[in-house]
Amino acid sequence: MKILGDGKSTGTVLPLPKEAAEPSPCPMLPLLQLGGVLMFKNISFLIPYKPDHGIRDINFNWIKTFYQNIYPEAEICVGISNDDLFNRSQAINNAAKQATRDIFVLVDADIFCDPNVIKESIEHIEIGNAPWVIPYKYIKRISEENSRVLVKETPTWPLEITDFELVDTKDYDFDWVGGINVISRRSFLEVGGFDERFLGWGGEDQAFSCAVSTICGPYKRLEHTVNHLWHPVVGYENNPNRQNNLDLGEIYSQAKFDKEKMNNVIRDVKNKYLNETIEPRDQEATTIHVVTVTDDNYAIHLAVMLKSLLKKKKSENPIKIYVMYSNIQRKNKSLLKKVVNKYKAKIRFKKIDTAMYRRLKTFDHVTKENYYLLSISDFFDETIDRVLYLDSDVIVRKDITELWNTDISPFIVGAVEDFSVMETRNSDLLMPAEAKYFNAGVLLINLKKWRDLEIKDKISNFINTHSNKIKYGAQDVLNAVLYNQWFELEAKWNYQTDHIPKLKIKPAIIHYTGENKPWNSDHPLKKYYQRYAKRIFKT
Repeated sequence: MKILGDGKSTGTVLPLPKEAAEPSPCPMLPLLQLGGVLMFKNISFLIPYKPDHGIRDINFNWIKTFYQNIYPEAEICVGISNDDLFNRSQAINNAAKQATRDIFVLVDADIFCDPNVIKESIEHIEIGNAPWVIPYKYIKRISEENSRVLVKETPTWPLEITDFELVDTKDYDFDWVGGINVISRRSFLEVGGFDERFLGWGGEDQAFSCAVSTICGPYKRLEHTVNHLWHPVVGYENNPNRQNNLDLGEIYSQAKFDKEKMNNVIRDVKNKYLNETIEPRDQEATTIHVVTVTDDNYAIHLAVMLKSLLKKKKSENPIKIYVMYSNIQRKNKSLLKKVVNKYKAKIRFKKIDTAMYRRLKTFDHVTKENYYLLSISDFFDETIDRVLYLDSDVIVRKDITELWNTDISPFIVGAVEDFSVMETRNSDLLMPAEAKYFNAGVLLINLKKWRDLEIKDKISNFINTHSNKIKYGAQDVLNAVLYNQWFELEAKWNYQTDHIPKLKIKPAIIHYTGENKPWNSDHPLKKYYQRYAKRIFKT
């Protein structure tokens, strides 16, 4: 059996060697606990991904959750390609542009392994044994039946893998380097990332290997086993761009181990990753646009949120704050301006025309202001194609730039599944039974796609036709309209009150969902709100 690119297979099945029946152990390392270890604070996982609305999406979501659960201290960066032919190189580079850590783990959206394998690989990088590591010799290709069972379970380790075929990479006449690599950020940058001229499956890993081995030094291969989730085969021979990839690969092959030649190859292609990483970008293109909603009752809490947001931002990206409102006193506007001005950010107030929302029901937990989010596209011209929406009852505990840099280009919003709404809303909102319901308190919004797909009109149509079905305000409406067009963000970016007993992670954004707020109850995460609130009038 051969696995090309990210693990697409052709050929025959190898028998299972007795010594490789289970993943190779790392006897010198203790088994990692789910809480993670400090070394993973310096790690970015880069996951290239192409949505298919099918088994690859299921595999991707499971794999992403696996790495989030096993390595909670690490950074998960997803690079998305939505081209007809998967540009895996571009997806990896896009993920790398989001990364802020010093060691990259490049892993396909269907590959996982024993956590100690990653730990050992990182240690080789940190002590200088090699500029990059290929952590496996064997690949378990999990059967369709076993794979479908696995992805229905909560990702953890160890996992029971009972039905698989095994690949031994040493039995093949090509350098097997794809699927999962561990490399220093410096080495990745030295070769400019992956060559984005490779389209479709095949060739990009071998080209990258030639470049890194020539410029930075040879890789170290570990003799462990990685696991490959099942999906339908897309063989290299079926790639219509195959010949172009072969020709490009030959250029890299001829330059291998000749630094002068390889530097010329890299200099000729200079892809987007290296250029955009090193060269300064237009400031407006990197501005973080944050939108929120308030009234006089919530103005103080919004001030607390903005203080936490601005205090935690460490990047050079400027921030602009946009406050949507229908009525707010001058003193509260002054307070918000004072908080924002201290951190040299900018704030704009956007008055809402409430006509379309007057007849909608309000509840104790859903005021008329809750619906203003639905008008978000009205306040930005086409020069701004992305905004970050934050509820005023959140506290930001991590630099928001990481979230801002998340690639959601094929989707309309990035969001976190709702943990506060206990009953299903799918039937009322005319959503498929299997669709997930997201929380609208933290939303990364693709305004360009919002406009292109006329989401404003779809929102208006749903309100006019089904206003009696709305229970949770704008959140219900957005789920009804976008149920199949949202990207699931890491839970740390919207850590809700109902997450607390169920999900033990370090939140990047705390969202005080429900009626019990840190200013009216003994909320278990009250101290994070108080930390900023107690000095808000001294700002």
